[in-house]
Amino acid sequence: MWHRTTSLNIFARVFVTLLLASMVAAQKTSTSPPEDDSNIHPPVTNADLQIAKRAREILNSPAVWNRADNRQCPAGARTFSLYCALEVATTEVSGKAEHRGAALQEARFVIDEIAANRNYEHRLMNYNNDPATAFADIQEVLRMVESLLTLRLKTDSAVPPAVKSNGPPPGNGNNSAVTKADLEIIKRTRQILNSPSKWNRDATQQCPADAITFNLFCAFVKAATEVNGTFDEHGAALREARRLIDETPNHQSYKARLVDYNRDPAITFADIQKLLQLVEEGLTRTLAQSASK
Repeated sequence: MWHRTTSLNIFARVFVTLLLASMVAAQKTSTSPPEDDSNIHPPVTNADLQIAKRAREILNSPAVWNRADNRQCPAGARTFSLYCALEVATTEVSGKAEHRGAALQEARFVIDEIAANRNYEHRLMNYNNDPATAFADIQEVLRMVESLLTLRLKTDSAVPPAVKSNGPPPGNGNNSAVTKADLEIIKRTRQILNSPSKWNRDATQQCPADAITFNLFCAFVKAATEVNGTFDEHGAALREARRLIDETPNHQSYKARLVDYNRDPAITFADIQKLLQLVEEGLTRTLAQSASK
Protein backbone atom coordinates (compact mmCIF):
# COMPACT_ATOMS: atom_id res chain seq x y z
CA MET A 1 0.00 0.00 0.00
CA TRP A 2 1.16 3.51 -0.71
CA HIS A 3 1.20 5.67 2.38
CA ARG A 4 0.99 9.19 1.08
CA THR A 5 0.14 11.05 -2.10
CA THR A 6 -0.55 14.46 -3.50
CA SER A 7 -1.54 15.86 -6.82
CA LEU A 8 1.25 16.11 -9.32
CA ASN A 9 1.24 17.91 -12.62
CA ILE A 10 3.81 18.62 -15.34
CA PHE A 11 4.86 22.06 -16.67
CA ALA A 12 3.62 22.46 -20.24
CA ARG A 13 6.19 24.90 -21.65
CA VAL A 14 5.02 26.84 -24.64
CA PHE A 15 7.66 27.33 -27.35
CA VAL A 16 7.22 30.24 -29.76
CA THR A 17 6.92 29.02 -33.34
CA LEU A 18 9.35 31.60 -34.68
CA LEU A 19 12.02 30.35 -32.28
CA LEU A 20 11.54 26.69 -33.08
CA ALA A 21 13.95 26.56 -36.01
CA SER A 22 16.70 28.27 -34.05
CA MET A 23 16.15 25.94 -31.11
CA VAL A 24 16.55 22.91 -33.35
CA ALA A 25 19.81 24.31 -34.69
CA ALA A 26 21.01 25.23 -31.24
CA GLN A 27 20.40 21.72 -29.98
CA LYS A 28 23.13 20.36 -32.21
CA THR A 29 25.78 22.38 -30.41
CA SER A 30 24.26 23.09 -27.01
CA THR A 31 25.78 21.65 -23.88
CA SER A 32 23.94 19.27 -21.59
CA PRO A 33 21.79 20.72 -18.79
CA PRO A 34 23.58 21.07 -15.44
CA GLU A 35 23.82 17.73 -13.62
CA ASP A 36 22.74 19.35 -10.37
CA ASP A 37 19.35 20.31 -11.82
CA SER A 38 17.26 17.95 -9.71
CA ASN A 39 14.09 18.70 -11.67
CA ILE A 40 15.39 18.04 -15.17
CA HIS A 41 12.94 16.00 -17.21
CA PRO A 42 15.03 14.37 -19.95
CA PRO A 43 13.62 12.68 -23.05
CA VAL A 44 13.12 8.93 -22.84
CA THR A 45 14.95 6.28 -24.85
CA ASN A 46 14.60 2.53 -25.16
CA ALA A 47 17.64 2.24 -22.91
CA ASP A 48 15.79 4.09 -20.14
CA LEU A 49 12.96 1.59 -20.32
CA GLN A 50 15.45 -1.26 -20.13
CA ILE A 51 17.01 0.38 -17.07
CA ALA A 52 13.64 0.46 -15.31
CA LYS A 53 13.02 -3.20 -16.14
CA ARG A 54 16.51 -4.20 -14.97
CA ALA A 55 16.08 -2.28 -11.70
CA ARG A 56 12.90 -4.27 -11.05
CA GLU A 57 14.83 -7.49 -11.67
CA ILE A 58 17.55 -6.41 -9.24
CA LEU A 59 15.02 -5.60 -6.50
CA ASN A 60 12.86 -8.67 -7.00
CA SER A 61 12.90 -9.87 -3.38
CA PRO A 62 12.87 -8.37 0.13
CA ALA A 63 16.07 -10.35 0.77
CA VAL A 64 18.03 -8.14 -1.64
CA TRP A 65 16.61 -4.82 -0.46
CA ASN A 66 18.92 -2.52 1.50
CA ARG A 67 16.77 -0.09 3.41
CA ALA A 68 19.73 1.76 4.93
CA ASP A 69 20.83 3.65 1.82
CA ASN A 70 23.76 6.06 1.90
CA ARG A 71 23.93 6.52 -1.90
CA GLN A 72 27.15 4.48 -1.99
CA CYS A 73 26.82 1.51 -4.33
CA PRO A 74 29.90 -0.71 -4.00
CA ALA A 75 30.74 -3.24 -6.69
CA GLY A 76 29.89 -6.75 -5.64
CA ALA A 77 27.08 -5.66 -3.30
CA ARG A 78 24.40 -8.27 -2.65
CA THR A 79 21.74 -5.93 -1.38
CA PHE A 80 20.49 -2.79 -3.07
CA SER A 81 18.59 0.34 -2.14
CA LEU A 82 16.19 1.95 -4.58
CA TYR A 83 18.88 4.40 -5.66
CA CYS A 84 21.54 1.72 -6.07
CA ALA A 85 19.25 -0.62 -7.99
CA LEU A 86 18.64 2.16 -10.51
CA GLU A 87 22.32 3.12 -10.60
CA VAL A 88 23.48 -0.46 -11.12
CA ALA A 89 20.84 -0.99 -13.79
CA THR A 90 21.92 2.22 -15.52
CA THR A 91 25.56 1.17 -15.55
CA GLU A 92 24.71 -2.30 -16.84
CA VAL A 93 22.51 -0.99 -19.66
CA SER A 94 24.30 2.19 -20.72
CA GLY A 95 27.84 1.45 -19.57
CA LYS A 96 28.02 4.42 -17.22
CA ALA A 97 26.22 5.99 -14.28
CA GLU A 98 23.78 8.79 -15.14
CA HIS A 99 22.62 10.48 -11.96
CA ARG A 100 19.98 12.48 -13.84
CA GLY A 101 19.00 9.82 -16.35
CA ALA A 102 15.34 9.50 -17.29
CA ALA A 103 14.70 6.38 -15.20
CA LEU A 104 16.11 7.91 -12.01
CA GLN A 105 14.35 11.20 -12.66
CA GLU A 106 11.02 9.47 -13.25
CA ALA A 107 11.47 7.65 -9.94
CA ARG A 108 12.12 10.98 -8.22
CA PHE A 109 8.96 12.45 -9.76
CA VAL A 110 6.90 9.45 -8.61
CA ILE A 111 8.21 10.02 -5.09
CA ASP A 112 7.36 13.72 -5.44
CA GLU A 113 3.78 12.61 -5.97
CA ILE A 114 3.42 10.05 -3.23
CA ALA A 115 5.50 11.74 -0.56
CA ALA A 116 5.31 15.43 -1.38
CA ASN A 117 4.85 16.52 2.23
CA ARG A 118 7.94 14.72 3.51
CA ASN A 119 10.45 17.33 2.27
CA TYR A 120 13.11 14.77 1.45
CA GLU A 121 16.59 16.16 0.84
CA HIS A 122 17.46 13.15 -1.34
CA ARG A 123 14.24 11.69 -2.67
CA LEU A 124 15.43 8.20 -3.64
CA MET A 125 17.54 7.68 -0.50
CA ASN A 126 15.13 9.21 2.00
CA TYR A 127 12.07 7.44 0.60
CA ASN A 128 13.97 4.15 0.62
CA ASN A 129 15.02 4.69 4.27
CA ASP A 130 11.68 6.03 5.49
CA PRO A 131 10.37 3.66 8.20
CA ALA A 132 6.93 3.91 6.63
CA THR A 133 8.19 2.56 3.29
CA ALA A 134 7.63 -1.16 2.75
CA PHE A 135 9.27 -3.34 0.13
CA ALA A 136 5.95 -3.45 -1.69
CA ASP A 137 6.13 0.33 -1.98
CA ILE A 138 9.59 0.13 -3.53
CA GLN A 139 8.31 -2.40 -6.05
CA GLU A 140 5.34 -0.18 -6.85
CA VAL A 141 7.57 2.84 -7.45
CA LEU A 142 9.63 0.86 -9.94
CA ARG A 143 6.52 -0.53 -11.61
CA MET A 144 5.12 2.97 -11.99
CA VAL A 145 8.43 4.20 -13.39
CA GLU A 146 8.36 1.48 -16.03
CA SER A 147 4.72 2.24 -16.89
CA LEU A 148 5.31 5.98 -17.20
CA LEU A 149 8.44 5.54 -19.30
CA THR A 150 6.52 3.18 -21.57
CA LEU A 151 3.76 5.75 -21.94
CA ARG A 152 6.22 8.56 -22.71
CA LEU A 153 8.30 6.45 -25.07
CA LYS A 154 5.23 5.64 -27.13
CA THR A 155 5.05 9.14 -28.54
CA ASP A 156 8.62 10.36 -27.96
CA SER A 157 9.76 9.71 -31.51
CA ALA A 158 6.91 11.81 -32.92
CA VAL A 159 8.08 14.99 -31.17
CA PRO A 160 11.05 17.12 -32.34
CA PRO A 161 13.63 17.08 -29.52
CA ALA A 162 13.72 20.89 -29.37
CA VAL A 163 10.13 21.06 -28.15
CA LYS A 164 10.40 18.49 -25.37
CA SER A 165 10.07 19.99 -21.93
CA ASN A 166 12.80 19.62 -19.34
CA GLY A 167 10.68 21.34 -16.74
CA PRO A 168 9.75 19.91 -13.35
CA PRO A 169 6.25 18.76 -12.47
CA PRO A 170 4.41 21.50 -10.55
CA GLY A 171 1.12 21.27 -8.71
CA ASN A 172 -2.11 22.22 -10.40
CA GLY A 173 -3.54 24.00 -7.40
CA ASN A 174 -6.49 21.62 -7.19
CA ASN A 175 -6.03 19.28 -4.25
CA SER A 176 -9.65 18.26 -3.65
CA ALA A 177 -9.96 14.85 -2.04
CA VAL A 178 -10.55 11.69 -4.03
CA THR A 179 -13.82 9.96 -3.17
CA LYS A 180 -15.19 6.47 -3.71
CA ALA A 181 -17.38 7.96 -6.42
CA ASP A 182 -14.25 9.10 -8.29
CA LEU A 183 -12.95 5.55 -8.19
CA GLU A 184 -16.29 4.26 -9.47
CA ILE A 185 -16.14 6.78 -12.31
CA ILE A 186 -12.77 5.53 -13.57
CA LYS A 187 -13.84 1.91 -13.23
CA ARG A 188 -16.98 2.66 -15.23
CA THR A 189 -14.92 4.56 -17.82
CA ARG A 190 -12.76 1.47 -18.31
CA GLN A 191 -15.89 -0.63 -18.76
CA ILE A 192 -17.23 1.77 -21.38
CA LEU A 193 -13.96 1.66 -23.30
CA ASN A 194 -13.32 -2.06 -22.96
CA SER A 195 -13.15 -2.84 -26.67
CA PRO A 196 -11.60 -1.22 -29.76
CA SER A 197 -15.04 -1.38 -31.39
CA LYS A 198 -16.32 1.10 -28.78
CA TRP A 199 -13.50 3.59 -29.23
CA ASN A 200 -14.13 6.70 -31.30
CA ARG A 201 -10.83 8.37 -32.08
CA ASP A 202 -12.44 11.26 -33.99
CA ALA A 203 -12.65 13.14 -30.74
CA THR A 204 -14.74 16.18 -29.94
CA GLN A 205 -16.34 17.37 -26.72
CA GLN A 206 -19.80 16.74 -28.11
CA CYS A 207 -21.14 13.58 -26.46
CA PRO A 208 -24.57 12.48 -27.77
CA ALA A 209 -26.73 10.66 -25.24
CA ASP A 210 -27.40 7.80 -27.67
CA ALA A 211 -23.78 7.30 -28.75
CA ILE A 212 -22.51 3.74 -29.12
CA THR A 213 -18.84 4.67 -29.54
CA PHE A 214 -16.87 6.95 -27.23
CA ASN A 215 -13.73 9.00 -27.25
CA LEU A 216 -11.75 9.37 -24.04
CA PHE A 217 -13.49 12.56 -22.97
CA CYS A 218 -17.00 11.27 -23.69
CA ALA A 219 -16.32 8.01 -21.87
CA PHE A 220 -15.55 10.08 -18.77
CA VAL A 221 -18.68 12.17 -19.32
CA LYS A 222 -20.89 9.09 -19.56
CA ALA A 223 -19.28 7.42 -16.55
CA ALA A 224 -19.48 10.52 -14.34
CA THR A 225 -23.11 11.13 -15.29
CA GLU A 226 -24.04 7.54 -14.52
CA VAL A 227 -22.25 7.55 -11.16
CA ASN A 228 -22.99 11.09 -9.90
CA GLY A 229 -25.93 12.16 -12.01
CA THR A 230 -23.87 15.08 -13.34
CA PHE A 231 -20.53 15.70 -15.02
CA ASP A 232 -17.73 17.61 -13.28
CA GLU A 233 -15.03 18.57 -15.77
CA HIS A 234 -12.58 19.05 -12.91
CA GLY A 235 -13.32 15.79 -11.12
CA ALA A 236 -10.47 13.74 -9.70
CA ALA A 237 -10.55 11.07 -12.42
CA LEU A 238 -10.23 13.65 -15.20
CA ARG A 239 -7.52 15.55 -13.32
CA GLU A 240 -5.47 12.40 -12.98
CA ALA A 241 -5.94 11.53 -16.66
CA ARG A 242 -4.82 15.01 -17.70
CA ARG A 243 -1.82 14.78 -15.36
CA LEU A 244 -0.70 11.54 -16.97
CA ILE A 245 -1.21 12.96 -20.45
CA ASP A 246 1.05 15.82 -19.41
CA GLU A 247 3.77 13.16 -18.99
CA THR A 248 3.75 12.43 -22.73
CA PRO A 249 6.03 14.40 -25.05
CA ASN A 250 3.18 15.42 -27.39
CA HIS A 251 1.34 17.19 -24.58
CA GLN A 252 2.71 20.57 -25.63
CA SER A 253 0.69 20.39 -28.84
CA TYR A 254 -2.53 19.48 -27.04
CA LYS A 255 -5.02 22.30 -26.46
CA ALA A 256 -7.67 20.01 -24.98
CA ARG A 257 -5.65 17.17 -23.50
CA LEU A 258 -8.26 14.41 -23.38
CA VAL A 259 -9.56 15.18 -26.85
CA ASP A 260 -6.22 15.77 -28.53
CA TYR A 261 -4.52 12.78 -26.90
CA ASN A 262 -7.41 10.59 -28.01
CA ARG A 263 -7.07 11.60 -31.67
CA ASP A 264 -3.26 11.74 -31.79
CA PRO A 265 -2.25 9.40 -34.67
CA ALA A 266 0.54 8.01 -32.48
CA ILE A 267 -1.94 6.81 -29.83
CA THR A 268 -3.42 3.32 -30.00
CA PHE A 269 -6.35 1.76 -28.18
CA ALA A 270 -3.83 -0.04 -25.98
CA ASP A 271 -2.48 3.37 -24.93
CA ILE A 272 -5.98 4.52 -23.99
CA GLN A 273 -6.48 1.40 -21.89
CA LYS A 274 -3.09 1.82 -20.23
CA LEU A 275 -3.84 5.44 -19.40
CA LEU A 276 -7.15 4.50 -17.77
CA GLN A 277 -5.45 1.72 -15.82
CA LEU A 278 -2.90 4.19 -14.44
CA VAL A 279 -5.68 6.61 -13.52
CA GLU A 280 -7.49 3.91 -11.56
CA GLU A 281 -4.28 2.86 -9.80
CA GLY A 282 -3.49 6.46 -8.88
CA LEU A 283 -6.96 7.13 -7.46
CA THR A 284 -6.90 3.82 -5.57
CA ARG A 285 -3.65 4.78 -3.88
CA THR A 286 -4.90 8.23 -2.99
CA LEU A 287 -8.11 6.88 -1.53
CA ALA A 288 -6.25 4.24 0.49
CA GLN A 289 -3.92 6.87 1.87
CA SER A 290 -6.83 9.10 2.86
CA ALA A 291 -8.53 6.20 4.64
CA SER A 292 -5.38 5.44 6.64
CA LYS A 293 -5.17 8.93 8.15
